[in-house]
Amino acid sequence: MPIVQAVALHFSLHVGKVLIRYLGLTFPGKGEQMGLNMAITELESDKALCKGKKLSTVKVFLDDPSRWEKYVEVDRVVDLRKATEKLGKDKIDAFVKKSRLKIEGDELYLEKVKDDADKKMFEPFVKEVKTKWVLLEKAPSDQRKDIASAAKKENTVTEWDMLDFDEMYATCAKCGLSWDNKKGCVGNFGPSGSPVPELAKKHGLSILSKVNELAESKKILSPKDADELLKEVKILREKAPAEGKMIVRRIEGTLNRLEAIAKCAKDYNVGLYFF
Repeated sequence: MPIVQAVALHFSLHVGKVLIRYLGLTFPGKGEQMGLNMAITELESDKALCKGKKLSTVKVFLDDPSRWEKYVEVDRVVDLRKATEKLGKDKIDAFVKKSRLKIEGDELYLEKVKDDADKKMFEPFVKEVKTKWVLLEKAPSDQRKDIASAAKKENTVTEWDMLDFDEMYATCAKCGLSWDNKKGCVGNFGPSGSPVPELAKKHGLSILSKVNELAESKKILSPKDADELLKEVKILREKAPAEGKMIVRRIEGTLNRLEAIAKCAKDYNVGLYFF
């Protein structure tokens, strides 16, 4: 599986800072360098509990959906200006305070309104707006493949993407391929200044000495490489004490995660990669 595709499967259009923090991934702040992360190609295994949902496309975004216009997603939008004119500002302000919704501009998506009475109140001010998202469930089965192939991978939403974070976490917690403390199959390698690559280079370790290059080249390592990685982790554990207690503490977490991902890749016969 190409690494771009694999990463796209981990990071959907809906993934935000909450999930990034939960997974412990390394992304640069202002003025910081990018750290490394690592993941497995989990969809190569039928034992991945997320596989069915990640391979099931729900909708795709098309720059020009006119060919399949009757299958496009339609947003129901409340015209707050008209609603305010008819209902009064006090009533709208009371709704905003009760619902705690952050409203910007003069529109509100009706789907964000949870209370049935409020939905009924806003119904007369709803307008339907066609989007450029094509819903595959609305299309005949013989057209779905053509629709999906017309979209870029990053403009595709799967059943997995539609889950809320709690549902994702619950699935990962039960999955054998969830190598990062049951939080998922993608996790943090370490900060950009990690001493692991230099220490590995010092001891002639072919994989760990080149993790930055592997990330840049987008290379997928094989289960056989994972076995070699386990050997390299063992060597670093043996050699690290000679570098001092500070180094041992700095690399302990990284070595634990490397060992976990390598064991997972080997046991489930899947690839792994750095990014």
